[in-house]
Amino acid sequence: MNTTRICTSFFLASLIAPAFFCAPLLAQATAPAAPASPATATSAAPAAAWPANEAGLNALATKLVNGWFQQITDKDMKGVMAAMQPNFQVVTFEGVFDPATSMAHVSNLGTKSPTVSKVIATRVGDALIATCLVKADQEIDGKKLSSDAMPRLGVWQIVDGAWKIAAWASLSSPSPRPAPKAPAFAGDAAMNSQGAAMLTKLLMAQHKKELPAFDAMLATGLQIVNFKGQLGRDDMINGAKRATTEMPVLADTRATKCGDLLVVTCNLTMGQKVAFTTIPADPAPFLAVFQGSGDGAKVIAIANTNKPK
Repeated sequence: MNTTRICTSFFLASLIAPAFFCAPLLAQATAPAAPASPATATSAAPAAAWPANEAGLNALATKLVNGWFQQITDKDMKGVMAAMQPNFQVVTFEGVFDPATSMAHVSNLGTKSPTVSKVIATRVGDALIATCLVKADQEIDGKKLSSDAMPRLGVWQIVDGAWKIAAWASLSSPSPRPAPKAPAFAGDAAMNSQGAAMLTKLLMAQHKKELPAFDAMLATGLQIVNFKGQLGRDDMINGAKRATTEMPVLADTRATKCGDLLVVTCNLTMGQKVAFTTIPADPAPFLAVFQGSGDGAKVIAIANTNKPK
């Protein structure tokens, strides 16, 4: 598996996401014509490609995230939709959205003056995982969201020559965090069941402290966003060793395919205690992105919107 880690550290990396790309244009001649003048000639946009090194990967992730937020602040909903894969999912404090249902949510946030910082990028196979902190003026239903720089997480793939986003998570929320809503889209029942089974297997290994099995399900290059901020694979393993978790209960699970990725979301009820920190057993939107299939599938991205009260 090809994995490149650009930075370290800590949790998206929870809603919402980015991207901004143009597919190459195919020039087609229909009849002999005079050469175009410099003023009228157009050139094909270059196809998306993987950077050659870690610095390039980090720069690419920064460009994608900033471009995504620029489209949102410009209210370029056509561009926002075009940046998403058809089976894209996003989690926020409100719940889970697909491309169609996310449009109203993105518009209603009224995002202003976003500032992106601490971008961390990793590559796992054909997936680019990016986490960052975003400080922005946002509100929903008249309630202001956090004014602090909050974690976001995004997963991209190259689709038809352009970077397209498969999953996004935002951890910004009002205080206190309200109970999440059920998704407004049904998804495919069989795929939802498959996703629920895979996520349950992961969380039960953590709950039972079956650490070798849990470790084997985590990809190198995994990134996580939660109430602590941005985390990596080692943080996840250390947390599993130290934390005591309650039995996980999944509700409203949705699973969608983006190439070799399975994007799984749900409203998860799973209380946790680590040292003096207690995470309540309250339902909270949760996202996990798996790469591969069967027993060989590994999780490459996780976002948990739950937090201490």
